Amino acid sequence: MVARTTNVTGEMNLPGINVQVLDYRWDIDERISECTDDFILRYRPHPGRVSVAARMKSGKVQDYGPLMFFPAHTQTETTPAKISERTRNVICRFADDWFQRIWPDRHDWTANDLERCYNMHNFRIEHAMQRLSSEVISPGFGGDLMVESLANLVAVEIARHFRERSSPKRIRTFEGQFSGRELTSIYDYIDSTTNRCPTTEEISRQCGISSAHLRRSFKKTTGLTLHEYVARARLSKAQTILAETDLPLKEVAYRLGFTSSSTFSSTFRKDSGETPSGYRQRMR
Repeated sequence: MVARTTNVTGEMNLPGINVQVLDYRWDIDERISECTDDFILRYRPHPGRVSVAARMKSGKVQDYGPLMFFPAHTQTETTPAKISERTRNVICRFADDWFQRIWPDRHDWTANDLERCYNMHNFRIEHAMQRLSSEVISPGFGGDLMVESLANLVAVEIARHFRERSSPKRIRTFEGQFSGRELTSIYDYIDSTTNRCPTTEEISRQCGISSAHLRRSFKKTTGLTLHEYVARARLSKAQTILAETDLPLKEVAYRLGFTSSSTFSSTFRKDSGETPSGYRQRMR
């Protein structure tokens, strides 16, 4: 089956491009199977782990991230859904011939490529998808031109993303601050740690710098302490899970690394001003 569309909040059609903001829903034990003639980029603006995952031809299971790219003419199969879920998506659909003009020399997608497709980490693309979402929901002056420009930007960034070498590099600072690209890699690492929040030591090892250097440079670059950003990221993940799933609070707490549901509830209330149950009810 194909994931069911339950609500289309916004849509814009241009030659070779279709952008939608919509909700997908699937029921427990359902499998999703899909193969289209278009190149599709999907972005979940409220990141949180979904219970379906991609099943590769080798049998390996690959989790879906918040940002996913599906090449044209490529079969996608998922594992059975563990729970009934609803998830908000921003969809950018590119016609095959339109996308080939942007990236004419790419035709074959290996299993390793597809693993990267299903869980991309690219702040520039995510930011562009957020702007596309706003534009199709509430079009402003020159909306068609803006969407076309952003779609071109997204397509070029996709090509650059997969052409770049994937070997990790030691993060460096200039005058005590991170560059935009380096800050993005830190955000991506924190956001990709779905079941808990990484420690400062884990982040510093990922970056190849000391914990003290990381904390000092992060504060100077963003104006936030690293602890404050991690707490915000965890709250955002909690809100997504509460809004999009029916998981009991005990399971939500476990996914986010809390020792108990009571600790999770008190932390959530302190950070957001409302209880997890109250937030879930308000979002339904």
